[in-house]
Amino acid sequence: MVGVTASTSSASTTTTHAPARVRLLLAVGMLAVSFAAVLIRTASAPALALAFWRSFGGAVALVPFAARDTVRPDAREIRAMLLSGTFLAVHFALFIGAFAYTSVASAVVFAATAPVFVGLGSWLFLGQPPTRRTWFGIAVAMAGAAVVAIADGGEGATGSNPLLGDLMSLGGSIAVSGYLVIGQRTRRRLTVATYGAWVYGTSAAVLLVVSLATGSALVGFDGTTWLAILGLLLGPQLLGHTIFNQVLNQVPATTVAVVVLSEPIGAGLLAFLLLGEVPPPLLALGGPLMLIGVFLAATGERRPAESVAPTG
Repeated sequence: MVGVTASTSSASTTTTHAPARVRLLLAVGMLAVSFAAVLIRTASAPALALAFWRSFGGAVALVPFAARDTVRPDAREIRAMLLSGTFLAVHFALFIGAFAYTSVASAVVFAATAPVFVGLGSWLFLGQPPTRRTWFGIAVAMAGAAVVAIADGGEGATGSNPLLGDLMSLGGSIAVSGYLVIGQRTRRRLTVATYGAWVYGTSAAVLLVVSLATGSALVGFDGTTWLAILGLLLGPQLLGHTIFNQVLNQVPATTVAVVVLSEPIGAGLLAFLLLGEVPPPLLALGGPLMLIGVFLAATGERRPAESVAPTG
């Protein structure tokens, strides 16, 4: 596991230009998360169950590495990781749940809007106003989202309730933005193993409580579903999210989010090849428009590359 192996080193100062090793890690992470949508579609289990086992397995895998770390989190860092883990739980529950209502293409496109919310969050909570380029990118992304919404509200849309699925995926994107911003600030001093164990463990605990409270099944699935859960753990979770956590101390959170913009392309292609999902024409227009807007918004930020400002 690339992310776990690299986790034994302490956080270092970020750089404006990512070295080759970081670019390779980001590419591997992007490839890993692209398989999430197809694996979720393959599994016959509630969204909360998939989210719980993905988080729980990630925490269990990282605890042995975290136990060997010499740097321990202080009270402030623990509070931040608990909040970050809660954001991650909300993201998983909404994002995975969206696939029950909308197409793979729509779900991953709306989930890719995270950089927009990272930028807006930096403005609202950190006092870092967006540039004109960022505002223009947000406007383009919103126009693209409107086109996708029209596509999902018309004939030929995939899913039982596409608009609901789109909103769930969008909510998951907002949640993962909080996870990314908090993560970069907290990962300055801690290793990825310690940070990941705390965050994944918190996510699993939150999802367990919600599952028990709602009566959502966590066991009793068929073999194909358990294989899909294992795939989610090994690929998107341990390779994908853990790699992104590893590089958060070397590149801005927005850079990581921009790399994830490649996920809709990979996920959409895999859904077409493996699931036979063909997006309607308007989605094929609105999706790329959204991604262009998100890219403009993310790359237009004026905040320094070395860190995300303290959240207080």
